[in-house]
Amino acid sequence: MEVDKSTSPRVNNVTTSKTSAISDKAKALAQAGVPVISLCAGEPDFDTPSVITQGGVKAIMEGRTRYTANAGTLQLRTAICHKLKEENEIVYSTDEVLVSNGAKQSIFQAMLAVCSPGDEVLIPAPYWVSYPEMAKLADATPVILPSQMSDNFLLKPDVLKSKLSAKSRLLILCSPSNPTGSVYPRELLTQIAKIVASHPRLLVLSDEIYEHIIYAPAMHTSFASLPDMRERTLTVNGFSKVKYY
Repeated sequence: MEVDKSTSPRVNNVTTSKTSAISDKAKALAQAGVPVISLCAGEPDFDTPSVITQGGVKAIMEGRTRYTANAGTLQLRTAICHKLKEENEIVYSTDEVLVSNGAKQSIFQAMLAVCSPGDEVLIPAPYWVSYPEMAKLADATPVILPSQMSDNFLLKPDVLKSKLSAKSRLLILCSPSNPTGSVYPRELLTQIAKIVASHPRLLVLSDEIYEHIIYAPAMHTSFASLPDMRERTLTVNGFSKVKYY
């Protein structure tokens, strides 16, 4: 009897990551001896800082290789709470912090946690290519919100209003933005927050992984630090895009 190797409609609806495809192509060309400048995956052009590599080796040698708490070690979550309070003006308790294998995993799990079949995930364009595909995997519908170069590729409040519906569940904000580099000023985020507050089901996923890749006079503002937005915001950050030492 032939084995049924079909995959679910959920998986069939997802397209291949363009970032991964281009990255694989660049690596293949490099291995073939072709000189390549790769601008694909968001990977730094420096080795992992020695304080991190030495700390990892030390932890292994001391036998700290067992399962941790599912949410991450208390020591790490406490440090993250301190960072968010001091740098982002957001106060969280350790049981409100979840450590994952990376920001991409956190974003996907956040969508799975809050989206139901038929819900809409609002994604300002230009956008990181993985957002719509993760929404599809969560049985949600990605809704693209256009922006203009004349507006520095920042979402205009009127565009957000025009796209809201009873199915709107999650608005993704990435600031500083991948791929444009644009930074949302506090004034614009405040206008967006007022619209979010008027919608009963709308939550915000604030992707802040690039918060330290920023240039004056731009300043980073965490969406959850705005009035009444803490309870509506899922803040995602990580260690891969900045030197923490």
